[in-house]
Amino acid sequence: MDRDAVKAKIDKHPCYCKDAHNKFARIHLPVAPACNIQCNYCNRKYDCSNESRPGVTSSILTPEHALEKVIMVKHSIENLSVVGIAGPGDALANPEATFETLRLLKTYDKELIPCISTNGLALPDHLDDIAELKIGHVTVTMNAVDPEIGQKIYSWIHYNDKTYHGVEAARILMERQIEGIRGLVERGILVKINTVLIPGINDAHISEVSRKIKELGVFIHNIIPLMSKPEYGTKFASDGVPEPTPELIGKVRFQCAEIMGGFDSVMQHCRQCRADAIGKLGQDWDFNNVTEDVKAAASMLKAQVISNRRHNYLEQFHSEWKVRTYDRSRMVLVAVATDNHRMADISFKNARNFYVYEVSGWGAHLREIRTLDYDNSQACIKLSGHLKNVANLIKDCSVMICTVAGKNAYDDMKRKGILVDTRQAYKGIEEAAWEAGSRLLAEMSGSKTA
Repeated sequence: MDRDAVKAKIDKHPCYCKDAHNKFARIHLPVAPACNIQCNYCNRKYDCSNESRPGVTSSILTPEHALEKVIMVKHSIENLSVVGIAGPGDALANPEATFETLRLLKTYDKELIPCISTNGLALPDHLDDIAELKIGHVTVTMNAVDPEIGQKIYSWIHYNDKTYHGVEAARILMERQIEGIRGLVERGILVKINTVLIPGINDAHISEVSRKIKELGVFIHNIIPLMSKPEYGTKFASDGVPEPTPELIGKVRFQCAEIMGGFDSVMQHCRQCRADAIGKLGQDWDFNNVTEDVKAAASMLKAQVISNRRHNYLEQFHSEWKVRTYDRSRMVLVAVATDNHRMADISFKNARNFYVYEVSGWGAHLREIRTLDYDNSQACIKLSGHLKNVANLIKDCSVMICTVAGKNAYDDMKRKGILVDTRQAYKGIEEAAWEAGSRLLAEMSGSKTA
């Protein structure tokens, strides 16, 4: 990609362009709570308003709430140009919530620049999704290109339903990162690499990371200092791994600039933002400043955007399955497991409350709320008993939505004619029911006309 094309892509992106960071604002949306790796420098904190560092957020948002928040911020501050998803877990460990949020935002305002941050483990699986949504900027955190060093940085990774540790975990992660980065570059997507500078562990190795990413065609390298104060509660903090000195940071950045081709290719203005940051870099804006008038207008506009998104969703399935219209007499029941009564936020094992929706071509309509009448101290919550209780409670439903379920739960419920869907995890209750139900209706219509 030539310099003019790159400049056009970054001139309104404060995280990629040093000249844009004091002109344009960004908002980070904490819609991705789960993570598929455990870094020794990371502690994903919730309900935290006193710290400003990666992974920290005051709350988790559903895609619908994230949309509403963006609308409110867009109407409250000037020059909002970028919407990013950077946690508090990993954007691509929560692909449904991440991509649904970005689809809603695309329906709302095509001028907003979407970007995501990821550790890269799941990146190769979502290259086409990223390209389809025109996500032109992706940040990958890559701390080593040697598994022997990587094993000192990561406690574990979870990949293909298996947890790995040590050198094997670091090797798999590194290989997946390289594959994903190469795929992004081939698709013309700008890649920024974040590398955490960890004294005594990778400080003498980061130049090798620069060499590798330069070879892969990465746009910019961002070397960020380890944050390991005792109160952060990370493994490195408890192990006494020190934060790097300014002198060490400057030395490593200089080494990487020589490899990358100059200081324009080594980021200098990063602020290590929270997962719910709003405003210009270094000048975060207080969301409490949103006025009541803006809140009311945003709620109405959100409803219209979601309606438009549903219409587009139906058209997509009609096209894919070559079905002109839904048979509106066809209906399925969808049970959404919830703990907070707002989103699909609970595992199969811990599910007690189920919002049962009737989903048809007319939309998703709440029929009733069903509850299992026992608490965690009772013996009947053992898996076999819990499976039986759930199946009996929602036996008339075609789909059950939860955040995670084991193979036994999947298989047993399927034998009883109920599909367990975890793809709608952490979405709003109604939207989760609609997505799962309309997908099933489309498949039923498709098989009928095939």
